[in-house]
Amino acid sequence: MRRFAVPFFVMMQSDQAALLTAAKKALRREMQQRRKAIPPQEKAALDSAMQEQFFASELYRKAELLLTFLSVGEEPDTRAILRRAWADGKVTAVPKCLSGHRMQFYVIKDFSDCVPGMYDIPEPKDTCPEVRLTGGNVVCLVPGLAFDRKGARLGYGGGYYDRFLQKHPFICAVGYGAERFVVDAVPEEDTDQRLWGLITENMVEVRNGEQKTESGGGTA
Repeated sequence: MRRFAVPFFVMMQSDQAALLTAAKKALRREMQQRRKAIPPQEKAALDSAMQEQFFASELYRKAELLLTFLSVGEEPDTRAILRRAWADGKVTAVPKCLSGHRMQFYVIKDFSDCVPGMYDIPEPKDTCPEVRLTGGNVVCLVPGLAFDRKGARLGYGGGYYDRFLQKHPFICAVGYGAERFVVDAVPEEDTDQRLWGLITENMVEVRNGEQKTESGGGTA
């Protein structure tokens, strides 16, 4: 039986992929431990400071449609953001996980519009209208375990946001996390989607270049 040698470049690619996976796993574990170590009172202060940074920004003022995750556990609180957005008359939408590691956003007007969904995370009811991304200023707050200032993000490993943002590159997607979760460089794969900017307790930063500006497009 004839044997065929595996090309060297294939072996190199395999090794690099394994190293990248290991680096992501290690950073994910470190950031999860860092999250759990934050005392509740300190977390509340961080959440408040991040919210104020966002509310004071041109990014928030211009947003006609706000896409945001519904925070759970140690994630940065987004419920106060939704309450403020409703009071300001903005259209808001939260995600629902679908088959094939996909997700879609649906409009909600109150927390009663949500029920426990996949992974026991609150998600919009079936009666909530699906967002139609067709024009206007759209801002998407993106969760993550780690971010860097080049737009890279370390998520939870499911790839839901990467698939969504790849399909909708015009959305102004910004990472939402405290400064202690900003690192020099997040390990990146080809399928990872870079963000337009970052919101922390200290600043709101939106990148320019690569066809990225402070406004995107879409309406509900």
